Amino acid sequence: MNKKKLEELVQASYNNEQLDEKTVALIADKLNRNILKQYIAMIKQEEKKNMVFVTTPKPLQRLELEKIKSQFPKKKIIEQIDPSMIAGIKIVQNDEAYDMDLNQTFSDIIRSVANND
Repeated sequence: MNKKKLEELVQASYNNEQLDEKTVALIADKLNRNILKQYIAMIKQEEKKNMVFVTTPKPLQRLELEKIKSQFPKKKIIEQIDPSMIAGIKIVQNDEAYDMDLNQTFSDIIRSVANND
């Protein structure tokens, strides 16, 4: 099975922009092991396109979360907590990352000063 056919199967696995478990199960039953692995990988990639990962040092307040949701309509916001961040936010959508972290800023300043000595 070629990549185009697999992409068509992945698109057929969705109903109203939601993954349809019954359709996925039906398709999965018909595929051999190797093609099934490719199908699952493509489903995961497609699901990742519909998610935005937001990492902060503490949980977001409701208003902050609403602002982020308004910037990414029709995307599922996955909130992650990283206490090692001093302050800031990291937003990852697909393969694009937007990182504003005070910890990283301090590291960059220290590295810059050390290189200029």
